[in-house]
Amino acid sequence: MQRDLLEKQLREYNVELVRAIYVGPDGIARGKAFLPGSIDDVLAHGLGLTQAQASVTVFDHLPPESQFQPVGEVRICPDINTFQVLPYLPGHARMISNLNTIQGDPWELCPRHLLQTFLDRLSERGLVLRAAFENEFTIYRNVNGNWEPLDQTNCFSSAAMDMASPYILPILSALEQQGVQVEKYYPEAGHGQHEIPIRHQAGMLSADQQVIFKETVRGVALANDFRVSFMPKASPDSAGNGCHIHFSLWDKESEQNLFYDPNAAFGLSELALQFTAGVLNHLPAVMAFTAPTTNSYSRFVERCWSSCYASWGPDNREATLRAASGFLGQESATVNVEFKPSDPTCNPYLALSALLCAGLDGIDQGASPGEPVMTDPALLSVAERESRGMTRYPSDLSGSLSALEADSLFQRHFGESRIQDYLTMKRAEIEMINSLEHAAEQTAYLFRF
Repeated sequence: MQRDLLEKQLREYNVELVRAIYVGPDGIARGKAFLPGSIDDVLAHGLGLTQAQASVTVFDHLPPESQFQPVGEVRICPDINTFQVLPYLPGHARMISNLNTIQGDPWELCPRHLLQTFLDRLSERGLVLRAAFENEFTIYRNVNGNWEPLDQTNCFSSAAMDMASPYILPILSALEQQGVQVEKYYPEAGHGQHEIPIRHQAGMLSADQQVIFKETVRGVALANDFRVSFMPKASPDSAGNGCHIHFSLWDKESEQNLFYDPNAAFGLSELALQFTAGVLNHLPAVMAFTAPTTNSYSRFVERCWSSCYASWGPDNREATLRAASGFLGQESATVNVEFKPSDPTCNPYLALSALLCAGLDGIDQGASPGEPVMTDPALLSVAERESRGMTRYPSDLSGSLSALEADSLFQRHFGESRIQDYLTMKRAEIEMINSLEHAAEQTAYLFRF
């Protein structure tokens, strides 16, 4: 966006406050706001932030073991190209930001900078990532001072659409006004659970769009006397909230989907199979970023549409990676791979970086994902799963973190400093959760994401 266009929008929409938003390694969207009159100064110099802020847990606790303590500064540096007037909150606008050093260089813990390094690696190979995050979320209404799920109807229920319409329609409008193209909407299986798939975007915009999506869904809820939760398992007796990641690799001009091969089984190219194999080979480490809370692992149970065994298959919705079939006559544009063990508590920049890190290794190694699974893995015997290398997911976040710590690929490409600080931060979060009563986990996470 050019500076004069930004100034025009500030005036036309009577913007009084501009938010500079970043997403920390903990997955929480945070930021500072400034007055429009200081926008040139902020664009030039950023906003001050203690470097320790990127090491805090979701509970705003700074682990004493963290290498980044309260001495030291970084800068919140808004990306002018992400400027958006907030249609659901008059007088407010938003810009998504990077975290830079005070010298203006990318800071080593900035998730957005990390994703850019992987996108640059793709570009060197003549490749472009196209991806979309497919979010489920739970809508709550105030009933006599208590927040309760909006409905307890069936999956895809038309009645649930009726009940949610006063909230859903403003969401769809607000997303479209911000350039987020909504593809579908439907109620899901959980109490008060709904889903809004959006169109894929290229490169950094795919992750930025996830930030916009969650901020909008939450903001519209508050503006209409509802609340929402992206908590993976908000209720033990209801379906959990996933955030499946659909992705494909395209040529540099974004004209040809390189995951598609019309002559291959399931329309999936050798490149797509190698990428898929790489993700499976490093799956527990990847999940440390795509399923990053203690609550995330409550979703991974058999026959609950969330997958829990390392596997892949064509249109297999209980597989880790689903080879999504294309739409008739549009196969070349719509064939993609869906990654299932992910939820909305993930930092989208770290999640995509993890998938790219593992997938590119699969391409470099010429890896094979093995034979596709053509049934629900839970219906196979233990011996059948073992013979095919279909291991079960880590049982908890600690297991994924240990796998990440032992994975030399991630140590090399994410950097030891970033990995160590992430492990420290997440293990402190686990310790905090473990100190609470069992039921307290729901209260601790419910409206943080």
